[in-house]
Amino acid sequence: MATKPGKQYVARPRPDAPSTGSAKDAFIDPAASATDEMSKLTIRLRRTLHKDVKAAALGEDVSVQDWIQDAISQKLANKTAR
Repeated sequence: MATKPGKQYVARPRPDAPSTGSAKDAFIDPAASATDEMSKLTIRLRRTLHKDVKAAALGEDVSVQDWIQDAISQKLANKTAR
């Protein structure tokens, strides 16, 4: 369940301001960073799901990172198509 950011979590004043590595960075105004920069996301998965993701990535001969990025992109594309 997603929650809205508190008042203390506002967009960084400059689009080139460095990331703090904190979860509050997720609430930065997306328009401020129009470039397609990479960011880090840490998630927790059940071990069985993690093994399944690794196996699926191996089966497609791609990295786990690429497999997950593709899965997320597909999910977002399906959401916008509805």
